[in-house]
Amino acid sequence: MLKKLIIVLMLLISIENCYAATIHGNIYDPDLNKMEGRTEVEVDSSPRQYQVSTDGTYSFFLLVGKYTIKAKYEEHGRLKYIAEERIVVRDEGRFIHDIVMYPSPEEEERLLNKTLERPEDNPNKTQDILLFVIIGSVFVISILLVAYFLRKEKKKEHVQVKEEESFAATEEEKDVDSPESLDKVIRIIKENNGRVTQKEIRKQIPLSEAKISLMITELEDKGIVKRIKKGRGNIIILSKKLDSD
Repeated sequence: MLKKLIIVLMLLISIENCYAATIHGNIYDPDLNKMEGRTEVEVDSSPRQYQVSTDGTYSFFLLVGKYTIKAKYEEHGRLKYIAEERIVVRDEGRFIHDIVMYPSPEEEERLLNKTLERPEDNPNKTQDILLFVIIGSVFVISILLVAYFLRKEKKKEHVQVKEEESFAATEEEKDVDSPESLDKVIRIIKENNGRVTQKEIRKQIPLSEAKISLMITELEDKGIVKRIKKGRGNIIILSKKLDSD
């Protein structure tokens, strides 16, 4: 009886192992550059699997089920980047799952404090500051005088500027709706291996953030791209269907 029970257990273990998969991929920093430093990656399998990546790649052997993959990167003893992604293994085989890291709360706070820091007052610069204030005051007074004498002209220019802005807005809306503009967005994504940040698209297309977002939404509706929220920004990925075309 005991012998039969052992055989049944071995068969169950063998069947379970038949539905195992290899999950692997690359690890990217928030700017979508492949990680080169010492990155720790772990998954909550049973038993827990842990790796230290130095080349920006990872690989885990997992049974069918739901898992959470976590990654972290430290710099000078400070937690700089983190990632936490949930995956579902439904079948056996080899599957690619890239990890995109984002700044840790400590790193975001450090960057914010660095932005708000003010340089310490230097007594040796008192005279320079006084001179700057005087020059600034003279400049402001000059501007006020010019504005006073050109007041009537400014009204005419204001009407002209409104007309120009209205024309520019109309042209910008045409640019957003034009196939050429959408094709340019697709071309930028392809040039970046099918994955690019929304911030990078705006750098190459001189339109407002709202217009760029509308263009990406239109491409999403057509099933051409996918938008993934990562940290404070968006990552735009070209759909596999279009990529294969």
